[in-house]
Amino acid sequence: MKKRILTFICVIACVLGLTACGTTETTYTEMQQNKLEQCESIASYLYTVVSEFDDEQIDTYLKQYRKHENAAVYEANFGGLEAKLGAFEGMLTTYRQMKSDMGGIKETGNVTSAIVGKEIVVTQEIFGNDCDGQITYKFTDDIFTKFLEGNAAANTTFSQKMKEAGSHMGDAGLNTLLGMGSVFIVLILISFIIASFGLFKKKPEVKKEEVKQVASESSNESADLTDDTELVAVIMAAIRAYEGAGSVSADGFVVRSIKKANRRI
Repeated sequence: MKKRILTFICVIACVLGLTACGTTETTYTEMQQNKLEQCESIASYLYTVVSEFDDEQIDTYLKQYRKHENAAVYEANFGGLEAKLGAFEGMLTTYRQMKSDMGGIKETGNVTSAIVGKEIVVTQEIFGNDCDGQITYKFTDDIFTKFLEGNAAANTTFSQKMKEAGSHMGDAGLNTLLGMGSVFIVLILISFIIASFGLFKKKPEVKKEEVKQVASESSNESADLTDDTELVAVIMAAIRAYEGAGSVSADGFVVRSIKKANRRI
């Protein structure tokens, strides 16, 4: 019985100890607190600068300046403080996306900061029309407080995410239909072009002289000369003279027609 009571007391002590550890706030030195406050002020001013850009200005800025030029602009506007290459452009890009997901920004909220490892992380609350969001700034935990990253994100709900995914699927389907339709239209045009080649073939030209010559030859070959009595009489006389020299009489021969014989020499 005593062992059970002792075990129960130990469990309660452990639970209370864990609770105390969870509620213990991190204490910072005066130097650390000064760096946190400095990073919070830099983050607030950085948001003020970024929020003055609209979407068109952000596109122009990202196309016009390179990464090292953006770093130089940041240093000039923040009293010589350094920024990692690409940090400012990344914040502009994510800020534009966050503003679109939130349906516009109404106001800003609290700004908190903490030291995480070798970095100082500043978090700023943002309130929008459709949902809320936040911007996370990261700086180096040293005397230089170099700006490392600025990431803005909206706390979109599941329905908003599904709606956004549906719009993307609709755009993808439309692009697919346009692509396939264009391919089929081109194939149909090509088939029509190939089929129309036969219309442009030149027919062989026949000279008039050749036509007359062929017509005359055919008429000479098939002409019936029965009505030419003189020619018939001459032919009959030749046949009788030839047959009279022999033993067979030529009285039974009658000339019905006369055709030209094509003899090849």
